[in-house]
Amino acid sequence: MWLILLCGASVCMASADMPVVKAISPSHFKVLLDRHRGDPDVVLLDVRTPKEFEDGHIQGALLLDYHSSDYVERLKALDREKTYLIYCRSGNRSGKSLAIFSKMGFRRAYHMDTGLIGWSREKYPLVR
Repeated sequence: MWLILLCGASVCMASADMPVVKAISPSHFKVLLDRHRGDPDVVLLDVRTPKEFEDGHIQGALLLDYHSSDYVERLKALDREKTYLIYCRSGNRSGKSLAIFSKMGFRRAYHMDTGLIGWSREKYPLVR
């Protein structure tokens, strides 16, 4: 019995060290955001254009335009040990970004699968 519990615990601990790079719903995204607001190891990234960002964004988001010519170079400069919460308008650009984050070896990155469309549908706030 103890051997089973011990083995189960070691599997759980090993999985805690495994990278987590995945899509999540707007409600899960908001829970993570609220839980970690103000945490310097959690970064909220908006990968839309500057115009889209000006029209409304999630409070505390940093703009990193997916369409900019230096997008990948700017990603390379980010700390791979931090946790990234990534969003765009519909989930398309942030989903593509998630694939790049994974290939670049980031440890924890989550993208909002329906983007700000889903966020707004839930009536969550935006800064304008």
